[in-house]
Amino acid sequence: MKRNSEHILTEWLVVNCQLGDADALQQLMKMWYPKLLGYAYRQLGDQQKAQDAVQNTFEVVAKTIRKIKDPGSFAKWIYQILQYKSVDIIRQKQRQDKLCYEYIQFQEINDTEQQTLGGEADDLQFEKMLSGLPPQLYQLVHLHYLEGFSMLEISDLLVIPIGTVKSRLHQARKQIQMNLQNSQSGEIL
Repeated sequence: MKRNSEHILTEWLVVNCQLGDADALQQLMKMWYPKLLGYAYRQLGDQQKAQDAVQNTFEVVAKTIRKIKDPGSFAKWIYQILQYKSVDIIRQKQRQDKLCYEYIQFQEINDTEQQTLGGEADDLQFEKMLSGLPPQLYQLVHLHYLEGFSMLEISDLLVIPIGTVKSRLHQARKQIQMNLQNSQSGEIL
């Protein structure tokens, strides 16, 4: 990387930050904010998410700037942090999208049950359909779909691997679908 006056100023500010100069940290952030925001926006395609990524990056910078051994590597270091924070935001959006998709699927199953019962289904009927599930599956369905816990939260709560949570939720959805098909064909849940 070519060294110019901006790079020299950045190095000087990094050294001052490492010495505890809060004003130098503010100057550094002010100087780098537009560059990082533009980069994050091109990655994320959303202004608010880009601002969040830059803000999260600056939080890490403020906490760990003293660990930089070579102030000349600041640019590479801060862009790596921004990259990680952007990926975190993308993953969070993917988890939210997946949760929304699963909730919509679950709602469709519930709507199908209501139509099957002639529109007279209520919470008791829904609970009755779920009560046919084994306790460990019912517990997961209740926590995930009715209480809104993420799979990771359920994993922590029940002290089971997240892969087990995922497979059991899949198993529960299949069993609920079978129960719905059986109830539609006239069989008893």
